[in-house]
Amino acid sequence: MSVAFRQQPEPELRLEVVEGRDAFLQLEREWNAALARGPRDEPMLRHEWLRAFIENFAPGATLRTFVARAGREICAAVPLIETQERSADTCFVPMTTWHTPVNDHSQRGGVLLGRRGEEALRLIWEGIREAPGWDRLRLRDLPAGVPEWNLRDWAEEAGYPCGLWVSLRSPYLPLPKSYDEVEKALDGKFRQNLRRRRRRLAEQGEVKYALADAKDASAIDTALADLYEIEAGGWKGQDGTAIAQRPELVGYYTQIARDAARRGALALGTLTLQGKPIAAHLSLVHQKRHYLIKLGYDESLHEYSPGQQMVSEAIRDSCSRGLAEFDFLGPCMDWKLDWESQLRTHLWLTIFRPTRAGRLVHQARFVGWPILRALMRK
Repeated sequence: MSVAFRQQPEPELRLEVVEGRDAFLQLEREWNAALARGPRDEPMLRHEWLRAFIENFAPGATLRTFVARAGREICAAVPLIETQERSADTCFVPMTTWHTPVNDHSQRGGVLLGRRGEEALRLIWEGIREAPGWDRLRLRDLPAGVPEWNLRDWAEEAGYPCGLWVSLRSPYLPLPKSYDEVEKALDGKFRQNLRRRRRRLAEQGEVKYALADAKDASAIDTALADLYEIEAGGWKGQDGTAIAQRPELVGYYTQIARDAARRGALALGTLTLQGKPIAAHLSLVHQKRHYLIKLGYDESLHEYSPGQQMVSEAIRDSCSRGLAEFDFLGPCMDWKLDWESQLRTHLWLTIFRPTRAGRLVHQARFVGWPILRALMRK
């Protein structure tokens, strides 16, 4: 005897708009569960990462989150912060911008896409289109090729002008099975310098690399304090841009580290010479990738390359864990390229409402200005 089971139809997608920070905070568990089912499970798209941004960089801002659900399940969500702008970026035309919670410290942008993510994102786009009160919609630092780029296609199909700007080309290193293979692939001169400076540093005293115990809150706080102090002792401290000099940055990075520690994703490393910290990094390990969030080193020891020595230890640790990629994040820099890394392009997507002002600013910023800049270079 056989029994036929009729497959239940998928629930119809529905859109809701969650207003304010407190309501956003209630979404954490189901948000992260949805992210794990989607195409882009990255730490900077997790709820706690976005919460850290909102609480430290935009605590009083107007926040609305567009959420698409199938039944109770979140299938996609787009949090948007509202800002009023009148600057060179808007050609000094007053504009209301809705943007994702992303800035230079976020490393990478995007939105939550879960199961049925593309279909759900389309529903969210239709909801944003119909919502009053915005002149520009901006998604910062989207990696090329991710599903969120459907937004551009849908917007242009509907007559909404779109502007693109390449913001980052972030180096990343696909990892082999062993660290020895990493070093073998390096440029010969860099490899020799790295090894020679490693020996010379060891001649100055005992060199140790250690990761803070993620279960020890005091060890985490000590390692973070070392990182902040080392960074402030260099050029960033002189420029006034070090983490330690800005309370919102201390809060942001500390919150990210503590949240990562609670779920076993923290990799907070310190390189010491004779027990004194000379380099430190804040990283996350997530979905077989090492994300290098922040790094600092004692610039008085530059002749020994303490920063690169620490990076080599972090890459060695990543290989021993069986990770697939070491993601340097951030802008392209020579010290990252020394590791024979590849580049991941990120762009800003700006969608303008097709009003007279929107079309004017779009033409000026993304058509007229590039032409003028090219002529000035000749």
